[in-house]
Amino acid sequence: MTVKIYLRSIVKNGEKHLAMFDTNRQGDINNLTTDVYAGDKVIWKLDCCSGIKSITRIYSKEKEHPVFKSDPKKRFLCKGFKLHLEKGAEGKEKYTIECILSNNTELIIDPYIRVPPPDPSK
Repeated sequence: MTVKIYLRSIVKNGEKHLAMFDTNRQGDINNLTTDVYAGDKVIWKLDCCSGIKSITRIYSKEKEHPVFKSDPKKRFLCKGFKLHLEKGAEGKEKYTIECILSNNTELIIDPYIRVPPPDPSK
């Protein structure tokens, strides 16, 4: 399965924030936790009229990497990133998204990605 996380720059109380929503119908501002499963593919991409010039980097904030066995890779010919989760991935991990907004300012946020344990009944 593929889970897409869409990014959009917004202004709230005069400050720039990153609104994020995913194909699991979850959304939040600067603090999204996306649920995915081992073996899934995760794609980060810009929302239509996002106000973001580019995503420059996505990487884990943790010393242990229960989910991010490798850093997400920049996708060629688009402004997104992709990560294929290994079969043994499990747990919750904080990660960083660094992006450049349309006005050339940098915005950095630290959301979470979570992989539940495998269902033994399947």
